Amino acid sequence: MSESDPDQWGGAARTAGAATPAEEEHPGLIPSGGGSYRIETVVGPSGPLALYHFAYDEHRTGRRLLVLKLDHYGDFLIGLPALRRLRKSFADDHITLVCGSWNVPLATELQLADEIYGYDFFPKIGTLWTGEPFESIGRFRQICRGIFDIAIDLRVDDDTRGLLKHVPAALKCGIGPRSRHPFLNVVLPAQFERRYSGGQWLLIEPDQFQSRMPRRLPLFHENDFSVCDAHLIYGPYVTLPQGPARAHFGVQLRHPSPDVTVTVDVARDGGEIIGLSQVTWTLSGYPRNAVVEFVNDQIDALYEFRVHARGRPIGLRFYGVRLELCGQPEARLKPSELHIGEQLSLLVDLLEQRTRVPAGSQIVKKPANLGSQVRSDSEPDTRRIVVAPLTNSRLRNWGTLNYARLVALLLQRLPCQIVLIGSTEQRVELEKVVDHNSRNRHIINTAGSASWSQTGEILAGADLVICGNSGVAHLAAACGTPILAIYSGSHQPQEWGPRGNNVYAMMASVSCSPCGYDRLEECPNDHLCMKQITPETIADYVVMILTKER
Repeated sequence: MSESDPDQWGGAARTAGAATPAEEEHPGLIPSGGGSYRIETVVGPSGPLALYHFAYDEHRTGRRLLVLKLDHYGDFLIGLPALRRLRKSFADDHITLVCGSWNVPLATELQLADEIYGYDFFPKIGTLWTGEPFESIGRFRQICRGIFDIAIDLRVDDDTRGLLKHVPAALKCGIGPRSRHPFLNVVLPAQFERRYSGGQWLLIEPDQFQSRMPRRLPLFHENDFSVCDAHLIYGPYVTLPQGPARAHFGVQLRHPSPDVTVTVDVARDGGEIIGLSQVTWTLSGYPRNAVVEFVNDQIDALYEFRVHARGRPIGLRFYGVRLELCGQPEARLKPSELHIGEQLSLLVDLLEQRTRVPAGSQIVKKPANLGSQVRSDSEPDTRRIVVAPLTNSRLRNWGTLNYARLVALLLQRLPCQIVLIGSTEQRVELEKVVDHNSRNRHIINTAGSASWSQTGEILAGADLVICGNSGVAHLAAACGTPILAIYSGSHQPQEWGPRGNNVYAMMASVSCSPCGYDRLEECPNDHLCMKQITPETIADYVVMILTKER
């Protein structure tokens, strides 16, 4: 196909649902993060910033958990290891289990929960299911009355996932793409989106992709002038049958313009581009050349289909990708890397990691003193702040001059000692921080004079660690030390950031993030993500963290 018709890219029209009664009644329940973190929008002098606050509620017990396991008998048995693990992991919390009425006796006998209720979303004879809840949603809401801390749907297929919208819970957990279930806070990606039918075509729907387009509907995503010069669509990182294929991109430009350039490509394993095409447009806005041919000769490779736009692509719509399989027909069912029961257990494990500090996470205890590497002759109320300005990539570095200005602000505003850490090769660069502050005696440059284990002791003895996206951040988190990490737009803290209590990460809110670049020379936007973060903003948050005002 050289041109695309929107009708070829989806079925009957669907509309996004309004807020559920539970969400309207308790609008403040849903956190902005994913369980162990929340995101605060910060208005900085050079542009908007995002402050990630990572924290675990490690000492809290007596939480209320709602567990949905609405399967038939066989699938309920498959899920028993996950249910038992959930009971063990949250032994001091109150668990309410809602399952099919036929599974209530077994669940009661096995003591899987503190309260067990029967609710038949499916009829007992599965072939009689019409696609609608067998029992009323009103009865479900009556069973799940009250407010829960955590609600989890222990089913791989997502037909019951919408029930969580009717539950007032602070944290909602399930399996599937976040784009399809935006109300979920803790999401385990699905093992696969669909099984291959053995035919020549495979439709990858819009909600399976990562999208920067501001308007996202079930049938298409649409861009306005607010997002440009970036990959608007990327993902979904899927394995494909071996052999030649053609990717037909469902795109439409409602306002064709010679100033708009749209490129579609196919990438393999997160980087290698194996096919690319620049799209041209008919007068009516339908595409020409929106087809990319490629060959899959690696059975385990993950494929990504991307749409990149430059200029102001107003009214650019994306309807998904139709994949034409040009080789021999494949077997209907593809080998699965994970059993259904394993996926359910992984969801429970993910929930535990997001809500509890992992055992043994503090690998270095706070020492009685910091040894000879750091002087400890300061006043008792002096805050010891460890600063690690450099990473292994200039793209991830905030800049020595920014750190020098930050150190000056902290010395003005706090009784503190600044300890600079780094490798032997970084010592000369870190001396610039000392020089820019007139070699203030409260600044100590330990770069190159401490081993990795000694660095752990220095971090463990600090009141706060300020660093970038580096191993220092993760070591400090493992030592249980408060952290403020300054992240560039190349990688996002919720994927790559340090985890633990009192961990913060600051990054700029820019449309080109995450870019995934490793070298500064690759950045097309003059390192905007780092230039948008000012020393004054970081200093304000350091003071707030150290004085416990936040």
